[in-house]
Amino acid sequence: METLDSKQKATLQEYQMVVDANDVNASIQILKDCNWNLQNAINTAFELQNSGAGASTTTGTNTSGSGATQRRTTTSTGISNTSSPRIPAAGSGSDIGSGLGSPRMPPGWAPMNTLLTSSLSFMGPIAHRVLPHWAAESQNVAPSIFTQQLKEQYPDLPNFVEGTYREACRLARNQSRSLFVYIHCQQHEDTKKFIQDSLCNEAVRDYLNANFVCWAGSVTQTDTYKLCTRLRVESYPCIAVVNPHREASRIPMPLHEGLFPPEQMLNWLHEVKQKYESEVAEARRRNMEVKQNSQLREIQDMEYVQALEADRKREEEERRKKELEAVAKMEEKRREAELEKKRKEEEEAEEKRKAMKLKERENLMANEPNAGQGVILVVIRLPDGQQIKRRFTEEEKFETLFKIIQTYDLMTPHGDEIEHWSLRTRYPRKKWEDANMTLKDARMGRQAMFFVQEEL
Repeated sequence: METLDSKQKATLQEYQMVVDANDVNASIQILKDCNWNLQNAINTAFELQNSGAGASTTTGTNTSGSGATQRRTTTSTGISNTSSPRIPAAGSGSDIGSGLGSPRMPPGWAPMNTLLTSSLSFMGPIAHRVLPHWAAESQNVAPSIFTQQLKEQYPDLPNFVEGTYREACRLARNQSRSLFVYIHCQQHEDTKKFIQDSLCNEAVRDYLNANFVCWAGSVTQTDTYKLCTRLRVESYPCIAVVNPHREASRIPMPLHEGLFPPEQMLNWLHEVKQKYESEVAEARRRNMEVKQNSQLREIQDMEYVQALEADRKREEEERRKKELEAVAKMEEKRREAELEKKRKEEEEAEEKRKAMKLKERENLMANEPNAGQGVILVVIRLPDGQQIKRRFTEEEKFETLFKIIQTYDLMTPHGDEIEHWSLRTRYPRKKWEDANMTLKDARMGRQAMFFVQEEL
């Protein structure tokens, strides 16, 4: 035991409790062989028991509370096996029903069925208690599916909500009702009788539907198993009434275990309902006293807080106003600085552009040929009245004229900038667009007159 960690010790204790094994070393060896898998170890133990290898058998009789005869067998594995006719195996198709909360398993699931059968058998005298969590999880189904199966088998049941226990508590809180809980144990011999005689009784059903939120859970479900552990359930069938407003507290809840005649059940439900109603009324009375005792102080505190709040708001408003003014001044200065910077940048760019155009114009206008044979005097009149006058050779192309015109900022007589323009002559009235045409090809003679016209 000293070489085992806390988790392995807990597994060993649960294994010994389930299979009733007293030999610690043999139990540890079986768990080690199964890699400390509790379900596999329990299954292996019962297979060893069923094989009968090296078994030394002692037989005795025991009588349960219902008068049933039980057989106890002790083998060399240290396992005590008790068979009881009271508890049918899960999913065995007993006379109680089709196995609510325990779906029909495929053929390959036989070892788990064997495990559950053996587990419930050896538990004989304590079979009415809560199933261990390994058995509960093996048959765990969705709460809504269990509720649907229960309603299909017993159509006259109260209106059980479909969902988890927590969801049922939330619904009860929202409706300001108590929560009626029914914990279902399919294997118990009194389950069918309790459902048919008590839960399905018309008076009980109508009273529950009118005054409670009802929820049912199977003991083979993990959530229900935890609830049974917290409620310390010891026998079935079991019902309880939960106050959803104090559900998480340690105050004991009204609980009943075993058969319950309808008349007694109705009286019990009525008493519990009145008890909870009286608790709510008492709580309201105490709250009212506390409220009345503190009302004057609350009014004084409120007036004081309001005065402080008014002063704070006034100071906050003044501070915010000053901050806004400071921010506005800073923003104004920033905008002015940006505008000034942008203006300077535009001026510099404009001066640079004009300088580049002027330099390009000078380069185009340089090296003017002298008057003579093959030289044409070209005069170009711009829209704003300016004139461009220069001599060109006959072989000069119109492209040069276009480039020279582009070095000028073309403006209308009204001072508007011209974006699109064309070069034209009056005689002949023509628009010159071919940049590759030479002056000789245009047959301009010794002198040519052009004008620039805006294109709209």
